[in-house]
Amino acid sequence: MSDLPTWVFVAGTYRTASTTQYLIARDIVEETKSGLGVGYHTERKLEEFDAKESGKFVVCKVFIYLPEKSPFGKRFLKENRIKALCTIRDPRDIIVSMKTRAEGRKPSGKKDVWNFQKTATENFPIWLKQLEQWIDLGPEIALVSRFEEFTANLFGEVKRIAEHLGIDIPKALAHDIAKRYTISAQQKAKKVYFEKKKEDEKLREDKWLPSIPGVKFGTAGTWHTWLGTSEAKMVVEANRAFFERFYPEALQ
Repeated sequence: MSDLPTWVFVAGTYRTASTTQYLIARDIVEETKSGLGVGYHTERKLEEFDAKESGKFVVCKVFIYLPEKSPFGKRFLKENRIKALCTIRDPRDIIVSMKTRAEGRKPSGKKDVWNFQKTATENFPIWLKQLEQWIDLGPEIALVSRFEEFTANLFGEVKRIAEHLGIDIPKALAHDIAKRYTISAQQKAKKVYFEKKKEDEKLREDKWLPSIPGVKFGTAGTWHTWLGTSEAKMVVEANRAFFERFYPEALQ
């Protein structure tokens, strides 16, 4: 490895368990003394930690395609110092998760500012294109993880990420990290956090992340119950190319 760090960009879209994947990757690099996690991307962080973390991994969560949007991202790619972790999920399940989360956060009596049609037909095409640009860097750089598979085999995902980064992780540590991110473990951690926060309002869930999104469903196929036929069709038609590539069965 060069004297400069390798950046591990966790590039999954909203509600694809990308935060869980970030936390797993962070734990892998930090607990094997291979680097650290720095939360969400800012240009300042790219500059600061590129100078600090000599020869190590820096795990960073991002929603945009940095080699196109950031001079640092462009340089890191040119210097072959990027690894990407990309979570994909059926967009129909993503939008159900987003919808129920938005409704749960809406103050009583307030109009819902979240818009289903705009999300499906305007936002999704942008977000999914950004994700595909990361994926298109190829398997040497980008590891693609299907939500429907990796959430059902967290130990396997820990091993896959470690292998992708070239980190030799002990089996016991891999099991320990995987157990932290089961649905029940995450729900328990969230409950403990809220109890402690009653006594300390300044308490943070994570050093870098502003918050850790709660698990809404954690399973695949929820759209069958929550979406009407026209809503499901809208999501598919507005994002047909993504479905053709990753979920072709939805078009049959």
